Amino acid sequence: MKNTKLSMVLHYLWVCFHWTVFSVLTGIACGCVGGAFCLFVQWSNELRRDHPNLLFILPLAGLLIVALYKMFGITEDKGTDLIFDSVRSKEEIPFQVIFVSFLSTIFTHLFGGSAGRVGVAMQMGGGISSVFAKRLGLSKKDKSLLVMCGMSGLISALFGAPIMATFLSMEVVSLGVIYYAALLPCLITALTSYFVTRLLGLAPMHYQLALIPAVNAKSVTKVGVLALGCALVSMLFCAFMVLWGRLMKKYIKNQYVRVALGAGIIILLSLLVGNQSYNGSSASLLDAALLYGQAHPWDFLLKILFTGITLQSGYKGGAVFPALIIGATFGCAVGPLLGLPATFAAAVGMIAVFCGAVNCPIASICFSVEVFGAGGLILFALAAAVSFVFSGYLTVFPGQDFVYSKIRMEYKHSDLREK
Repeated sequence: MKNTKLSMVLHYLWVCFHWTVFSVLTGIACGCVGGAFCLFVQWSNELRRDHPNLLFILPLAGLLIVALYKMFGITEDKGTDLIFDSVRSKEEIPFQVIFVSFLSTIFTHLFGGSAGRVGVAMQMGGGISSVFAKRLGLSKKDKSLLVMCGMSGLISALFGAPIMATFLSMEVVSLGVIYYAALLPCLITALTSYFVTRLLGLAPMHYQLALIPAVNAKSVTKVGVLALGCALVSMLFCAFMVLWGRLMKKYIKNQYVRVALGAGIIILLSLLVGNQSYNGSSASLLDAALLYGQAHPWDFLLKILFTGITLQSGYKGGAVFPALIIGATFGCAVGPLLGLPATFAAAVGMIAVFCGAVNCPIASICFSVEVFGAGGLILFALAAAVSFVFSGYLTVFPGQDFVYSKIRMEYKHSDLREK
């Protein structure tokens, strides 16, 4: 009996040791790649801001992106679906995905496509960890766990939010299922990546909120109403993405024509708006809402329009960061009508739409603490919970599997999205 207990203890120590080593190595790689990715995305947006005429090269950039994927033998770009499938069914992630998705996202931002970066970062993180898994000779199950580590490492590098990155990787694959076996490895990877990006000089995403309402019946009611509106906005965003994608694929079969048409629409919309606030990452909109409480009532609608057209026409990036901007601008515009401080309402909107779009409430609550501090934790948690429940089964990740119902303690399948 003593020998059995000793062997069990030694086994646990060995497993913890080798996963610590694997996680640290993955975190270093993800931190370096993610840090470089952040710097290139920032550079791309700054260069286009200084040279706005780069927007007119967007059609050519789109053609180049399509050609790049074909050149590297990626006939069907599954996006984040590839990562989710890798976790569930042990599908292999091609190494070339890392390079192609990196370069394509830079082209999208540089020439004025409206996109984020998280979706591509998840692909790159999964690709890096998949390569490591092959080199280390890991089993299929361990490879899936390491892919989740790669996801957490890249997300942590982008936002400087290792706890959110950890739980997002654990929650996002299958709604209602949290892969607790990945907790320690993902957290070690995320922390390692976080420290690497700090060494590279990248600052974490953080905003200081000046006005946070006290928790009482009035503030709870107001935040609940705002969160309900955010749930509807997240549904609108996800629905438009799906609708535009279906229309483009149904009526325009040729990828080159599809991406060129999308670019033409983006250029026309930008000229009609009169500026490029909705192109690229649109980080200035986020800063204006969260720092100064400034947003136009139409900002969130235009960002939905620009992002949906860009991504569903064939450009690369992600929909998570646009969801943050959509939520912040919506909250900033609507919050004061409910009697909430504009900057606080923008923060609530950001977290609520993020939660509604990715369906990860624990990650959303952790994100609120890491970005805004713990002062408004109860109100942010309420906003995330309301948005999670009322946003239905729409998502910015088409491959996300809905295993359990949001409103009942019962087992469900992905076909809930069809109902």
